[in-house]
Amino acid sequence: MFFGLYFAYIWQDNRLTEGLIVRKQLKLLCATALLSAPAFASTTWTLGSTPTPGMTVSAYANTGGTNNSANAANNGALQTIQSATKVWYSGGLGITNADTCTSGSYCDVNEGVNPEHAIDNQQRYDMVLLSFTSAVMLTGVKLGWFSNDSDITVMAYTGAGIPTLVGKKYTELAGWSSIGNYSDVGSTTAAAINAGNLVSSYWLIGAYNPLANPTGGSVTGASNSYDYIKIASVTSDIPKITKVAEPGSLALVGLALMGVVGARRRKQAK
Repeated sequence: MFFGLYFAYIWQDNRLTEGLIVRKQLKLLCATALLSAPAFASTTWTLGSTPTPGMTVSAYANTGGTNNSANAANNGALQTIQSATKVWYSGGLGITNADTCTSGSYCDVNEGVNPEHAIDNQQRYDMVLLSFTSAVMLTGVKLGWFSNDSDITVMAYTGAGIPTLVGKKYTELAGWSSIGNYSDVGSTTAAAINAGNLVSSYWLIGAYNPLANPTGGSVTGASNSYDYIKIASVTSDIPKITKVAEPGSLALVGLALMGVVGARRRKQAK
């Protein structure tokens, strides 16, 4: 009777030990699997005269077409997008578009002169295209300077291939998704954007542009509501994958664990 109880105790103790070993090994596998999940690394991209590796900055404005009454109406709504000139300042990036003039009825009068040396929406809509070598999730926009008002428009390209801007009207942009219009951004802290966590390699940012992104935001009309901004930097989150064992290797480890358990059970059964 005593020996029967003793062997039963030993058998039960072995089963408990086996269970603890298996649970520890399973915890190790679970921890390894968690390491394979994507983490996000925050990166700040400075818009300065020195190129930032991984990001290209381009400037655009709706200046294509004849400067006449019809085309100039509504900040050149009928005019097509053309390349503009980037100008770097201590406060960030500004833009001088191609319709600049010192006087006239339909051109962009005083474009390039303070405060229109910035990215603005007076008479034309200036915008910056940020092109990244890999898809990023922009999360913030930091202005280094603004005058009068500081509403911005942010859009991301979700179409196929490389986006084409030149020759198109802002109202004709295809493949672009609205990230949002953000009011009163200011220049104290970075404005949080992209609550939907959209990821893209191409981003358009500019003074509030109701032609490109008509939903929400502030309406520019009277002179006291124009936006003049300089972009200092943007912040992004880039998915980073931690190197771990390949799925096939993990499967082999699992099979090995099953073999160990089976061998222990067969040994105890003898």
